[in-house]
Amino acid sequence: MSRYYCLLILLLGATTALQAEMYRWTDENGEVHYSDKIPAQHKHRGHATLNEQGVVIDKVASSLTPAQQQHRMQEKKLHLLREELQQQRRNKDQSLLDQFDSADDLIMARDGKIAKTERSINLMKKRADDIRKSLVIQQEQIEAIQAQGKSVPVDMIRKLLKLRRSVKKSDAEIAQEEVKRQQLHDQYTRDLQRYLYLKELDKYPASVSQEVAAKPLEGVITCSSRENCKPLWKRAVAYLKKHSDTPVKYQTDEIVITEPATRDQQTSLILSLIGEADGGGFSIYLDVLCRASVMRKPCNSQQAKSVSQGFRPALLNP
Repeated sequence: MSRYYCLLILLLGATTALQAEMYRWTDENGEVHYSDKIPAQHKHRGHATLNEQGVVIDKVASSLTPAQQQHRMQEKKLHLLREELQQQRRNKDQSLLDQFDSADDLIMARDGKIAKTERSINLMKKRADDIRKSLVIQQEQIEAIQAQGKSVPVDMIRKLLKLRRSVKKSDAEIAQEEVKRQQLHDQYTRDLQRYLYLKELDKYPASVSQEVAAKPLEGVITCSSRENCKPLWKRAVAYLKKHSDTPVKYQTDEIVITEPATRDQQTSLILSLIGEADGGGFSIYLDVLCRASVMRKPCNSQQAKSVSQGFRPALLNP
């Protein structure tokens, strides 16, 4: 066997060995990946080198602390939430333009639905008045019997109580319907403003476009600078400690993390101070997690929703 032939075999063997090496690394979502190279954006997270048998032959530790890694994850999650909100806004805008040919069409649709709701309210009020009349008659009959010193039949008392409950129920239903009417009016008013804006988009500067499209995210507060965020951050930390079911695990000037939830009804919280990539200020982001979150399922418990919905009001109206 010639010397050159042996050298070629050695080179091929070395190449095969190099190709057989694999890397195991974890992305910002906690998913484990195996590949022959690590994306540059994930190298700071650390990785393990495996041989062709899958045995770890080398390890490189993460260059970030657990709190820093979690902060990176929250930055990406907030970015994705905002992208989703923008897409929802675009979809709703297109639906609005597809549904109505003109502002007059939208106004007619609004007036028609409100008129229908008002007719329903009027019918409910008429029924409520009839029940009240029956209640007055029943009350007078009972009082007449009592005036004669006689015992009031049980059936009459039961009917009286039933009529009182019916009046109370009718009033509650009317109140709910009136709230719906107002909500319907408010929604169509917003839709009309948005429709007119979309139809005359070229008349509005970019700053107005952003303002009109903006909608606050639950669990997110924005401020123009880190200094302006300080009092809000202090309130946010207090809110987290008050509403989390688990104790604080990490706490820095940029992130507070509580221990993971271990029971179905528990919630754990992550609070992050995130600088905007475009230099447009900072966001304080409260992420509400539950045991289901660990299994990569939505955390839809009523408690989780309540904590998330109450975050902005608690910070803005202390």
